Order: sequence, then C-alpha cells, then structure tokens
Amino acid sequence: MKQIGSPMRLSETPPRMRRAGPLLGEHTAEVLRELDVPEEEIRRLHASGVIRTP
Repeated sequence: MKQIGSPMRLSETPPRMRRAGPLLGEHTAEVLRELDVPEEEIRRLHASGVIRTP
C-alpha cells in the first residue's frame, strides 16, 4: 500500500515507517466511546451500516 512519505529529511537520521496507517473505521468505536456514545448506539450504528469496523 502506498503511503505519504515523511517530510523530514535529516542527513544523519533517515525516516522510517514503523507501521501502516489505521484501517478504515479502525478507531471509530473508540472515538464514539470517548464522545460518550452508549455501546447500544454504537452497535446499532454498526448493524445498520452507518459505521464500519475492520
């Protein structure tokens, strides 16, 4: 998968990619919990296809 490279260009310390970016929807439920959305509502949104989780 192509990703955006690091804008940092340091002669002594080249940038490295340590991990891939998050998958689509990977953190959706976590963010909704932080916004105090009830678990039942998160499950309903997922079941109806409004949000995706990997």
